[in-house]
Amino acid sequence: MKTKIVKIWMYPVLFLGMAAMVIVGCSKEDDGNLPEITTHDVVEVKHDAAVSGGTITDDRGARITAVGVCWSTEESPTVSDFTTSDGHYTLEGVETREFVSNVSDLEPLTTYYLRAYAASKAGVAYGEQKSFETDEAGQIIHPLTAGMIDAWTVEPSEGSVESLVDGDVSTYWHSAWSSGVEPLPHWIHITFEEETLVGGFNYTFRQPSGITDRPNHWDVQVSTDGENWETVWESEADLPVEPVDEMQTLEFGENFSSTHFRIRILDTYGSRDWTHLSTIEIFEDRI
Repeated sequence: MKTKIVKIWMYPVLFLGMAAMVIVGCSKEDDGNLPEITTHDVVEVKHDAAVSGGTITDDRGARITAVGVCWSTEESPTVSDFTTSDGHYTLEGVETREFVSNVSDLEPLTTYYLRAYAASKAGVAYGEQKSFETDEAGQIIHPLTAGMIDAWTVEPSEGSVESLVDGDVSTYWHSAWSSGVEPLPHWIHITFEEETLVGGFNYTFRQPSGITDRPNHWDVQVSTDGENWETVWESEADLPVEPVDEMQTLEFGENFSSTHFRIRILDTYGSRDWTHLSTIEIFEDRI
């Protein structure tokens, strides 16, 4: 009889234990399986920044607590290296399953390795590795030839416009002063075969030269057809005109894209109706 009594009480106990295990198992996250994630291609690479991201293809039933990308100059970067933190976090975890990551503070001309990551209670999962090389910082000079450059006026007896791009600081372009003199502004017209990014220009004064004729106020116009022009930038007035033997640099603060650029001299130190320059260089600015 005792044996039967024991068996009768064992069934409900076993049943309750199994039910408890089922309830706990259903409510608990899957802590043992890492999420699955892919890494986006690295795009918009500059000298100090790039863009990537990732996509969570399977969270494996776990709450995602963090997503982003990590990068290093060594292969197989981890979250112990440089990282971004992306995605909108809620009480249910990071709800974003596809995200964009802005990578910054990079060094120019450096090879980097990057992976997307996703973290859960199971640990940190990584996507496939991508590698990329940052660009050169500063200026990218666009080579100019005599056929690409023109000026509003040229003094016939001296100073051809081709002298601006011959690489010789002892030669120079001079606007008309003996006849056919036109008032300021004077302009230098540069034509590219295809749309080109321009973020500034370098120039040197005629060497030696009278100080009153040196340009000290500029603007820049762009055109798609060489006939209709839009002013996109203007310098400060009264820019330095000394020392005469040093290259001057003017940056626009952004790059403008066009096929035709007109660099205009709005004024000179002495507000003359003529002016001159030794050299000019056009560049894209790695901002």
